[in-house]
Amino acid sequence: MKNTLLLTLVALAACSHGSHALFFKRGDKFEAHNWLAIIDFNRFRPGFRGGSLAKDGLAKIESFVGDVGTAPRTPTNFPSTDQEVMISGTFLQDPLVTDALAIVNRVVPASLLNIAPSTYVSGSTVTYNANAASTCYWPSNQCIRQTDGTGYVRDVYTCLGTNQWGLSYDDGPTVNVVNGVNTADSLAIYNELQKLGVKATFFSVGSNVIQNPSILKTLDAAGHQIAVHTWTHHPLTSLTNAQVVAEIKYTEAVIYQAIGKVPSYLRPPYGDVDDRIRAIANALGYHVALWNQDSQDADVTATTANGATVLNTITSWFNLAASFVSLEHDISTFTSQIAVNALQQVQRLKAAGTPIKFSIQPVAQCNNHPFYTFPSNTTTTASNATTAVVRTTAVVRTTAIVTTALVATTSRASTSPTIQFSQN
Repeated sequence: MKNTLLLTLVALAACSHGSHALFFKRGDKFEAHNWLAIIDFNRFRPGFRGGSLAKDGLAKIESFVGDVGTAPRTPTNFPSTDQEVMISGTFLQDPLVTDALAIVNRVVPASLLNIAPSTYVSGSTVTYNANAASTCYWPSNQCIRQTDGTGYVRDVYTCLGTNQWGLSYDDGPTVNVVNGVNTADSLAIYNELQKLGVKATFFSVGSNVIQNPSILKTLDAAGHQIAVHTWTHHPLTSLTNAQVVAEIKYTEAVIYQAIGKVPSYLRPPYGDVDDRIRAIANALGYHVALWNQDSQDADVTATTANGATVLNTITSWFNLAASFVSLEHDISTFTSQIAVNALQQVQRLKAAGTPIKFSIQPVAQCNNHPFYTFPSNTTTTASNATTAVVRTTAVVRTTAIVTTALVATTSRASTSPTIQFSQN
């Protein structure tokens, strides 16, 4: 009788939500979207890897909603690689987008989908039109959703364990080959990570991935986490719901084309996120990942003096008291060279017998989340983290995005010649 009831509930849930039934994961169980019952979904989905994702073992919602655990559609065409060209027209009509948008419309509360988009000004600057406090608009005051709410799950912004450093790089993959050697680019960072024996998260821009898919293959093969950083790197709150879905799904599709995996993490460009963007991302199977330590490497002019200042900021993290997630970039030779120099400093401390205290690892790993939602056998957790030890004493402030009453602005450094910085 019990099994019959469970099967009936599964069938009803599937019928009421089409082929993409909505479930919330609580521990090892999946709860039906209508909250009428808790369904032991593992019985009816052979090969699904269950298990609690909550590091503390508490029964709380930690995973995804919507259409997850399947390979993405292949789009008819990919959008332009010009990041100044917004996704529009026929690209929004591709089934890759329309099917995903249908899921979003079905599972996300209308109150969230109807939050007013911001008005795009230029670059990273938008005028935010909704109530920043009630929508938890991050650029306004670095608002973080620390618990699950109606229509969204908690943000990822730090590591859950002791002495953990969630290391991440945004905006790649990029290539800069000098005399046959990758210099101050994504693979140069990769080479330093390999020397240390540690892994990181690479939040990748779709329009860059499609031009450099082999880099993603190399990073993935070495065990680094590949995550979504949208297609155009445009402020997401200024886009329509359909455009937000398109930014995510086209990037997901090109990443899948490169490595055969569907990421579980999304970082909104510039941290431009509110509850509408959170809910859309969650409905598509993504955790929203922010940070609590910012190198500001992409916010300064590419000069030797600024490079040294940024490097000092990064090395000061070695002395932090608590675990953290950091933001660095592999967008330019300037930012990538700073990243290389910072990793070399970690290596020097290790060689000198004074390693840093932090275990450097991908952001999903230090939050005990799977790297990918498809295939199901690509789960990686903090249990197999590689430790590189760092030692320090100062606390670095978290740098807020510059805001005024209704205008939020950030910036990214443009590509510049490689600059070498003196080491401390």
